[in-house]
Amino acid sequence: MIKPYDFVPFLKCKSYEGNGSLEGRIPIRVKALTPLHIFSGHYRVEDNGNAYREFIRRNGKPIIPGTSFKGCIRTIAESISYSCLQTAVRDARKLPDNKTHDRRQKCVICDMFGCMGSRSKVRFCDLEAVSYKTGIRGMPRSFQPHPESSYYIENGRYKGYKFYKHGIDGIQPAGPILCECVNAGAEFEGEIIYKDLTVEQLGLLCFSLGLSGHIQPKIGYGRSYFYGSIEVSAPSEWAKYAGEYIDTCGAEVRRNMDALIGILSYKNVLRSYEW
Repeated sequence: MIKPYDFVPFLKCKSYEGNGSLEGRIPIRVKALTPLHIFSGHYRVEDNGNAYREFIRRNGKPIIPGTSFKGCIRTIAESISYSCLQTAVRDARKLPDNKTHDRRQKCVICDMFGCMGSRSKVRFCDLEAVSYKTGIRGMPRSFQPHPESSYYIENGRYKGYKFYKHGIDGIQPAGPILCECVNAGAEFEGEIIYKDLTVEQLGLLCFSLGLSGHIQPKIGYGRSYFYGSIEVSAPSEWAKYAGEYIDTCGAEVRRNMDALIGILSYKNVLRSYEW
């Protein structure tokens, strides 16, 4: 059975000694490449009596909450840096021995995105839809992952960070869970505010957003069924920071970066469907 995901190996954790002074705002635009659903927590009822999961809104417009977007980008950044693992795991003994560190110190991601007792230096604002159409789609059920299965374990240890693969618009399977989705082509706008970052951290942030064009993140419900693929763009000046991170990250991080690109490059998916 072909699984719709793959893994990026864990890198060891290192304490981060950077002392940054960069601050600014990154205006971003997010385009849905496939249908996207982010649940508001509320249901609505269609005229035919069927209840569906409502897309989260503010002032009547669909939004991508900054908290959801931040979590998505943080995981990407963790996979291509010498960071600790913030995600809870069922059995910490199956983590690499060097994936945790003294909590009195911070890794590059904890310093940047925040951790217990330390404020984030990066603020992700909510992204508001500026161009969109919505529709009700029946989506398959999503189930809790089973990290103890053989798909997640190799040589007695967890394989790494799990990322879902892309699929072109139109191949998404149907299912019984009625959801309000924004259609492919919908666009959202917002900004990311940062303060006291190092050049390395700003480059890591820009690459993780996909501003170099190498990766396209996934977010929302149904990612395992090829929903939720997005493309993030910003003025061209921000791509150079992502490029600098690629050029200076070192061989070990670059191997992880290549593995991540192999999973999260939507362009590779498009090429695979070309005749």
